[in-house]
Amino acid sequence: MWRDRKTSAMSLLMINLAVVDTLILFIWTSQTAIPAFCNYFKGCQLYNRIKPAFSVYGWPFATTFQLMGTWSIVSITFSRFVSVCWPSRATHLNNRRQVLIRTLVLHIACIVFSSLRFAEAHIVYDDKGNMLIRKTALAASEIFRYVYTLALYYFITYLLPLSLLIYFTVRLSTNLKEMNKKRQEMTKKAKERSDLTLSLVIVVVIFIFSQLFNPIRRVFFVMYGPITLRCGTPRFYFISWAVIFVNLNSACNFFIFCLCSPGFRRQLKQMVAKRGQIEPLGLSMTVNN
Repeated sequence: MWRDRKTSAMSLLMINLAVVDTLILFIWTSQTAIPAFCNYFKGCQLYNRIKPAFSVYGWPFATTFQLMGTWSIVSITFSRFVSVCWPSRATHLNNRRQVLIRTLVLHIACIVFSSLRFAEAHIVYDDKGNMLIRKTALAASEIFRYVYTLALYYFITYLLPLSLLIYFTVRLSTNLKEMNKKRQEMTKKAKERSDLTLSLVIVVVIFIFSQLFNPIRRVFFVMYGPITLRCGTPRFYFISWAVIFVNLNSACNFFIFCLCSPGFRRQLKQMVAKRGQIEPLGLSMTVNN
């Protein structure tokens, strides 16, 4: 797939999705799994000292990567939608240049939109040199809290992308049903394209399901603050499951394509086999007894 990145727009989109999923898993692991292990084993003194910095700077990155992941799913679904439902426009909308521009614009827009997250808190030090988290004046503003953190954030992160994904997925599913009726007459390449569409539909359905918990989690944070993270409260377990679903969603995309797309499996096998080959040295060795 990496070999085809210069010619295949879909390969470029899938590489982009894989990279973003990896970033999401990395940042969420650093923000959730590591603190959980440290709390359980009552250790990690170094981490405990820098934990405030992780919270102040780590969570904005997590928000940014998650937003990039959401719109990466939208982008790859739109590309497949164009190929399947608007084939006459595919040459213009799905060429490598257009896909690359669209991907870069989406990522830049996600970074710009999420940049205010980095201004919500800052680090101060007490008399003993310990790090403390303090909200900024921006984060304390009611306008910022309800307009940006709730209204705009929910529209950009959930309402708009999920609406687009539902529309694209319904259209793709309808097309899949029609194609399956003629599957016996389809060529091998056409079957692979159909399987790729099916894989993408499954990815989108799982993505939509996994995102259902996150909006409520954010409402808890805005309305109640860090108290929602106290162990033993119902909100604590709900928030934990919301985070788990976000991570599972990013982790399972690769396996879905492997299971449901023979073309993807074939390319993956070819890539692994090629990397496993030993190049001949071009030298001969004579052994004298």
